[in-house]
Amino acid sequence: MDAIFSDSAVWHPGERNIQRLLHVPYQENPTRYYLPPGVSHFLSICPLIAVGTTSPSGQPWASLLTGVPGFARNFGPGVIGLQTALGAGDPIYETLDEKTWSETMNDGESRGEGMIAGLAVNLERRQRVKFYGKSKRGMRRVEKEKGLATIMMEIEQTLGNCPKYMNARHLDLVQVDTSTNITSNYEVPTTLPQEALDLISNSDMFFVASRNGFTDMDVNHRGGPSGFVRVLPPASSSSNHQEPTSLVWPEYSGNRLYQTLGNLQVTPLAGLTFVDYYTGDMLYLTGTTEILIGPDAERVLLKSKLAVKFTVTAARYARASLGLRVAEPDAVKWSPYNPEVRYLAAEAAGQKALIGLNSQSGLKATLVKKEKLSSTIARFTFQLDGNKDKKQLWRAGQYVMLGFEEELSAGYRHMDDSDPQGLNDDYIRSFTVSSYPGQFTGRDEGKFEITIRRVGTVTRYLFQQNPGAALEVPIQGFGGEFFVEKCEGGKVGIVAAGVGITPFIAQWKGIAESGIDVKLFWTVKEDDLGLVKDLLGRKGMEGMKEALRLFVTGRREEANDIEIEAKETIERRINKGDIVEEGDEARKWYICTGDAMRKEVAEWLHGREVSWEEFTY
Repeated sequence: MDAIFSDSAVWHPGERNIQRLLHVPYQENPTRYYLPPGVSHFLSICPLIAVGTTSPSGQPWASLLTGVPGFARNFGPGVIGLQTALGAGDPIYETLDEKTWSETMNDGESRGEGMIAGLAVNLERRQRVKFYGKSKRGMRRVEKEKGLATIMMEIEQTLGNCPKYMNARHLDLVQVDTSTNITSNYEVPTTLPQEALDLISNSDMFFVASRNGFTDMDVNHRGGPSGFVRVLPPASSSSNHQEPTSLVWPEYSGNRLYQTLGNLQVTPLAGLTFVDYYTGDMLYLTGTTEILIGPDAERVLLKSKLAVKFTVTAARYARASLGLRVAEPDAVKWSPYNPEVRYLAAEAAGQKALIGLNSQSGLKATLVKKEKLSSTIARFTFQLDGNKDKKQLWRAGQYVMLGFEEELSAGYRHMDDSDPQGLNDDYIRSFTVSSYPGQFTGRDEGKFEITIRRVGTVTRYLFQQNPGAALEVPIQGFGGEFFVEKCEGGKVGIVAAGVGITPFIAQWKGIAESGIDVKLFWTVKEDDLGLVKDLLGRKGMEGMKEALRLFVTGRREEANDIEIEAKETIERRINKGDIVEEGDEARKWYICTGDAMRKEVAEWLHGREVSWEEFTY
């Protein structure tokens, strides 16, 4: 029986503890205690290998080794060798130098000497394989004067990894001049300089090294949309920049092995490396970690149930050090599993305060009415429950955040190529409230409306609902600061596309009563004329048709027979000449359209005062 199960790996206590905390059912550990031929071959064809090593003081560091495929290869049963050029700032010069260990430690190998974790990566094909082993004294040589490392290591563990959050890019090998490579060591505790903060903020992936005591190590990658790693603001308001920098990143749903988090449970230290694939600049960090679970994660990083906080204890920035560069600028193939950037709670509070509400507020919204306005647009009326003080909780133009996780979550799935976004969907949606405060009185007090298009999982679900079923969803909060205000000169221009009109529906009554000189430019598809006709005939919209210049696109031969009363109806796409007029420079503009149209209209209005709606939560 021992022979049968000799290659079965076991979970270490940190991994088991994390799995229990996250309620993961028991599963076999797929790690293998040997070097399979397939892994050996993959190592030999990879131009990029991330490695994790440990300094004599116990700090994990992550490095990136590059070379012509074959710079890493099999030298015998369970033994691989690597020979590669190193940039001047690579931590390996300290972590694998035998002389450094001899001078600083008496019991070297028992304190982590020679521990090496590896991650062989093919970014273009979105493939990766992990390995771990030891490089004993006499099996490695680092030569700083030559910019060269030669490493032989005995492999103890291997594991294939999924490509779920790996953003694909084609990289070409370049020669790095290690003699002129410039490296900056940053003093800590201090706030990282701007060049380092910019690299972190622009990154869509990084590499993380961790260790399980001095038993073994792990190195892996974390990926997502650009900016998924957030830099925490300093705890003190002082401007002396003496606080160490802290970062936080979300732990997205994955294979639920939790090997990195398991290591951090045992040894809350990590080494991070961020890289700019265009310039070859690399930022090496090492520091302390804290695993944030449930409410602790949400308090720091919105929409997150699991996150890691990392505080820098040592850092260095190496310029033009990576031996690979992006072959085609902007040719990133984003992982279809990437969720949207999750923002810091501090960022949301500074931009669009959520008036103190959260998912524990007890507020609920019950669907009481549904009105179909076009083939893809409908108006939904909800009854607000739980507002004991009967206060008005939102202003005209703000949005409501509704949570649909209980209704739509299908439980854990690792990967699903037919619905990749569904796996990381937190089912929280922001919808502009399209009813104005005071619209509902008497028995209807506490109701509000949203007017939405059917475009995704949540909206499809809403369109399928029967109000008689009394759908009830929690309210996460109200927020937003997109308010049309009377400006100097009293002139306002509004540009909206489709349901982008919704922030202005709730505000129109106030706009009309304020005496603002308003021009409204609204572009819709012919199929959405039902929304236009309904809106212009509603109470509270008085004066809208007199201000409206309506642009209709997508007219079919069998023209829709809906008649619209507007100041002007034009059957074509809106253009610059329609909205930009000489002598009208003092008009303040508000835009609510898709990103592409917003950028175009903003260019037309260059030099004028422009505001637009965007959601960061």
